[in-house]
Amino acid sequence: MSDISLTASMRSNLLSLQQISKLQDQTQLRLSTGLKVNSAIDNPSAYYTASSLTNRADDLSALIDAMSQGIQTIKAATEGIETAEELIKQMKAIAEQVSSGSVVPEKSYFEKLVGENGAVVSTADELRAAVTSGKETICVYGNIDLGDISATGGLSLAENQKLVGVNYFGNFADGEGFSSISATDSVYGHAMISIAKNGCLVSDLNLNYKNTRQADVICARDKISATVQNLDIKANFFDEDGTLGNRAAIASRYGASIEIGKNIDINISGQYAYGIYALSASEITIQTMSSVNISSESYGLVSDYKSTINISRNSQLNICTDEYGLLNYHNSTTNIYGNLNIKASGIYGYGIHNSGTSSGNGVYIASSAQIYLNTVAQAFNNGANNGQGNNILSIASGAKIAFEKDGATKWYEVKEDYRDENTSPTTTNYITADNIETVMKVAETSAWKTAADVIAEEAAEKEAQQAQEQEERDAYQKQFNAALSQYDMLIKDSAYKGINLLQEDNLKVNFNEDKSANLLVKGVDVTSESIGLLAADWTSSKAVQTSLDQVLNAQDKLRSASTQLGNYYSIITTRDEFTENLINVLEEGADKLTLADMNEESANMLSLQTRQQLAINSLSLASQSAQAVLRLF
Repeated sequence: MSDISLTASMRSNLLSLQQISKLQDQTQLRLSTGLKVNSAIDNPSAYYTASSLTNRADDLSALIDAMSQGIQTIKAATEGIETAEELIKQMKAIAEQVSSGSVVPEKSYFEKLVGENGAVVSTADELRAAVTSGKETICVYGNIDLGDISATGGLSLAENQKLVGVNYFGNFADGEGFSSISATDSVYGHAMISIAKNGCLVSDLNLNYKNTRQADVICARDKISATVQNLDIKANFFDEDGTLGNRAAIASRYGASIEIGKNIDINISGQYAYGIYALSASEITIQTMSSVNISSESYGLVSDYKSTINISRNSQLNICTDEYGLLNYHNSTTNIYGNLNIKASGIYGYGIHNSGTSSGNGVYIASSAQIYLNTVAQAFNNGANNGQGNNILSIASGAKIAFEKDGATKWYEVKEDYRDENTSPTTTNYITADNIETVMKVAETSAWKTAADVIAEEAAEKEAQQAQEQEERDAYQKQFNAALSQYDMLIKDSAYKGINLLQEDNLKVNFNEDKSANLLVKGVDVTSESIGLLAADWTSSKAVQTSLDQVLNAQDKLRSASTQLGNYYSIITTRDEFTENLINVLEEGADKLTLADMNEESANMLSLQTRQQLAINSLSLASQSAQAVLRLF
């Protein structure tokens, strides 16, 4: 108990100052912390609610960090894919550079070229339908087997109809042998390809034929004109019933005319099998600059019954046969302006022969001609006149003739025009390596390029070109495989914090505190092996196309994987933005419960300071009466 007595007014003022001081302390705390609720004592409800909101915001902040790392993992994978696509584009460019113009395009490519009036066919039914309907240009795409045509017949071309292979439209390396037609078991008159209308063309095809009795592979007839070129013909003429007949790889019959152009390869077997055959006032012309190679078990070139065969200047004709190389029957003619090589290896292996049993024939060899003969029997055989007319063998001055005998070759140039018109009904006139210098005026000359040499050179040139192309392919192959190696290393390096989404690693991203909302980012395997991208082994154009197809397929798979990762990235980014906004909402809500209004608190402080000053002044006034008593002493 205090011994000092205060007046009521002084005590009142002192209490007021104490209260003001307490309020000032509270206001100063709010001003210094910025909070109106600093502890549960201040406002339990607001304090604990704000703490809950703040704690959730903190938890979500930790999740945002995890989401950000997830986004970075996806970004790393996406960056890997984008760079991998650049390598894929580089590999594609390398493969396209090698394969350009060499690989057979898709069927749709040729459908555009032949147009609405043409057809691109891949089956026997399609081929027959296109021929029957009179399509102008029919392109054989792939290998077609007509099967047994003994009942249905072969193909009969309409006027101006073109039956061609893919290489008719360009030089596709893999198109060689790509377009082929085969047939079996024909009967008389059922040629594999019949031409009875004008203006037809057969070109750039492989034709394979096994037939019975008298049926040609290609037959033009009835006073029409047609052209054949760039053909590889194989035929086995076999007669099961023993019937023998004249069958040919290419035949012109009954007044027809055939132009033979560019490259023709004929390989036939069977008795009375002819490589090229003209019959009944027909004509066949081997065009200038054409190269024809005939391998026959019996006959090579035959002109029969008032027909004519022309071998044009600068053409190359190579005949390898067991019997007759060149044969004229029944008032027929052969005109030779180009290069002719004949190897007749059988007992009846004649080189150039005017038949004596069917006479009235003529062989006319121009000054531009070069004849190379390697025969078992006579090289030149000008038969007797059997009543049908004189056989004539005419060789112009300047023509060159070579004979191969016993492994040695003699080369001659004709110095004066030679003409042998055989009027004898019994005598056959021969020219061989043994008597040429006595029969006609010739001079030995230097060797020249025979038809066989030219064909061999062309083959060697083609082989050298193929070797060069292979060398170029090998160089590009190394570049391709180097890019492929970098591709795999790049995919391996696309990991982030030990997770590689491009090697099938998975990533789980949580979106709320209890992990009930989450997303499993499934990785993709885009290593070269998994997307079918193999090391190049370019031994052919087809192998290059295989690599190109793999690259295009791999590119599609990469783009699909990129789209998938992009979807994941979009989802996580959206949730990340949502979580950030939610954190702001939570923190704002907590702040509204606990933050002090600084303007209000500043005004409070100023008011308290004023009240404090007034209270002090009031206390001073209250103490003045006591001071007056003190002055009495």
